[in-house]
Amino acid sequence: MKECIIEKGLEIKKFFKRNRPIKDLLLFVLVTILFHFLYWETKMNTWLFGAFTKDIFDFFTKIAFNGVVFLSSIFFDTDFEAIQSSLRFYNSSDNAIICTMKVVNSCSGIKQILQLFMIILVLPNKFWKRMIYFLCTSLIVIFFNIIRIFGLTGVLLYHPDKYQFIHDWIGRPFHYIIIFLIWLIWIEFFAYKKKKAELIS
Repeated sequence: MKECIIEKGLEIKKFFKRNRPIKDLLLFVLVTILFHFLYWETKMNTWLFGAFTKDIFDFFTKIAFNGVVFLSSIFFDTDFEAIQSSLRFYNSSDNAIICTMKVVNSCSGIKQILQLFMIILVLPNKFWKRMIYFLCTSLIVIFFNIIRIFGLTGVLLYHPDKYQFIHDWIGRPFHYIIIFLIWLIWIEFFAYKKKKAELIS
């Protein structure tokens, strides 16, 4: 029985060695699921940075909010004012409020940055290289988080009836696409040493 288990274990190991992309993808999926379970079940957003948790979430929320205000001032022709962490849009003819977009702490992008961190921790290659990649790609996550919120603001302003659907089914998956692409770039170009034959071809 013991020999059979060992033999099966060796077969699985050989399978994943021959099929490295499957192993990498499974690891990505498992870490993503595990992170979400830990984040929501332990209410990580309430204790993660100790006494500074709220301040850090507020800081990243402010970055997202300021980014959305900047883009709104360039691309929207509707009058608005920025109040604390909200954008209030007005009708220019009678100054009536059209809508209000509030950027809350759950929009800060910290959850996605932490998810990225956990994924990068289990990636192959040297630790210091992975940490440099993490720092650089964290900025990408922050940038695309601003783009996401800005896009949702446009939907709320011009197509409010579609906001909830787009928020839930396009806005949320958008993060996963960005993180997946970041992971894929590492796997394809940085994770493993290229063989000479691959380099020549």
